[in-house]
Amino acid sequence: MDVINGLAFKNMLLAAARHLEQQKDKVNALNVFPVPDGDTGTNMSLTLNAAIKELEQAENAEVRRLASLLTRGSLMGARGNSGVILSQFFRGFSDGLAHVEESITGEDLANALAVASQTTYRAVMKPVEGTMLTVARVAAEYAAQASAEGAGAVEVLQAALEGARAALADTPNILPVLKQAGVVDAGGQGLVCIFEGFFTGLTASPEELEELLAKAAQPTPAAAAPKVEQEVSVNRYCTEFIILGSGIDAVAVRRELEPKGDSLLVVADDDVVKVHIHTDHPGQVLEFCGQFGELTEIAIDNMRLQNQEFASHEETHHLDYSVGNNVINFPNSAVYAEPKPLGVVAVVPGEGLAEIFKSLGVDYVVAGGQTMNPSTEDLVKAVESVNAEAVIILPNNKNVIFSAQQARELTEKPVAVVPTRSVPQGIAALMYYVAEDSLEENLAAMEEGMREVKTGEVTYAVRSTVAGDLQIEERDIIGLAEGKIAVVGPTPTVVARDLLRKMVDEESSVISIYYGADLDETAAQELNELVRAEFPDCEVEIYRGGQPLYYYIVSVE
Repeated sequence: MDVINGLAFKNMLLAAARHLEQQKDKVNALNVFPVPDGDTGTNMSLTLNAAIKELEQAENAEVRRLASLLTRGSLMGARGNSGVILSQFFRGFSDGLAHVEESITGEDLANALAVASQTTYRAVMKPVEGTMLTVARVAAEYAAQASAEGAGAVEVLQAALEGARAALADTPNILPVLKQAGVVDAGGQGLVCIFEGFFTGLTASPEELEELLAKAAQPTPAAAAPKVEQEVSVNRYCTEFIILGSGIDAVAVRRELEPKGDSLLVVADDDVVKVHIHTDHPGQVLEFCGQFGELTEIAIDNMRLQNQEFASHEETHHLDYSVGNNVINFPNSAVYAEPKPLGVVAVVPGEGLAEIFKSLGVDYVVAGGQTMNPSTEDLVKAVESVNAEAVIILPNNKNVIFSAQQARELTEKPVAVVPTRSVPQGIAALMYYVAEDSLEENLAAMEEGMREVKTGEVTYAVRSTVAGDLQIEERDIIGLAEGKIAVVGPTPTVVARDLLRKMVDEESSVISIYYGADLDETAAQELNELVRAEFPDCEVEIYRGGQPLYYYIVSVE
């Protein structure tokens, strides 16, 4: 086949999507670190499938039109860093075909792959070789050589596939961390799967192609995903306010309020104390706290009535995500709020954490985090749902930052992204959020604030490995300090305590602990008592986070 017509072009894209979908678990398994966040294949597959949904809207098979839809679908559907990079690859690929109406020649294809590679490199602030960037570049180089020798479109694509495979095999020689883990680059493997799908879509017989495209997608089982149990508060009124005063004893406030309700949050900053509590007696809470200073920004909402209101808008104003066979709903009220100059969107992995972020001023919570990265479109919709002139996004996960930055480019509102890489960083940033200040002032202050906290995480190892001098076996409990494995042990409680021993220093004053969906309050209180005894000079706070996969998220300020 010397040229690729519109129908063949569409078939090769469909075949690539289906092949990657079938191979995504293989790609996910290429995880450098043994933590349960292997989602590169899933993110790339979801991104490409979003593009395919756009292609289905095409009334004809004009190459230029299909390329344009490919760009839009992949940009809006991009999830995680790998998905965003892939969307940029398709953006460049489509730009390279913008002049083609009916048929793609070998020269056209080589040019499109070259533009795709260049676009991905430009999209990454600090390109790293030994990744999918390298795979895309070498594939384009092989394609250019074949085109220069007069090859037709299919031969050029075959050369690109050979180049991609060669580059993928070489990635461990470029990145030592890959060689140490005994894997090739996951994003590069995903791109090779796409090239394989391209080639199959062009060369398979009609019967083989029909069989490939007809195969139903198999759902990916959650690997030992912890069960998420939703709690229903017995206390009716969500009560929030700020205490303005001098030398307020936040510990005393918290101690006295604990028996009066649940979902308690007391956050102190100099002469300001923010209080959030679910209670049946808001009057008693306000009366007690009034003795410490002036009360301001008082808000009391009847949650039962709110739930009834949200239920009538469930389809359009709830964001859902699945953990195993469970679905969590985060109701968002931003669409009903009065217009204001500035709003905040945050990506949060658990029901309890969502409540905390909302109590700190977040207008719209997007359900997501590790292994469940929201798409660019999810973030764009969240931004547009906030009734504000400008919006701040808190990604709260390193794999969501890129999608948030891409969403910023796809909305008409002014949007700033505070590059928070963890939940504790997001909470720290919110302590510096002032709704009356400008977007630029808040961005500067919140970026500074997020650096004042250290993050720790307790999870389990998905495979056996060695991390420094630590020998880790599959299913061991591991503790990560600032994303690096620091502790291994038999139980979440022991690992969390040992992790904090490495994180707390002489300047530490506050330890916050957020327990996950697979732990109950009894286990969390056991850790609370251990930590209070271990670090008597630190104020210790414990909250129900409800996050999946991570037994504990801890912060040290």
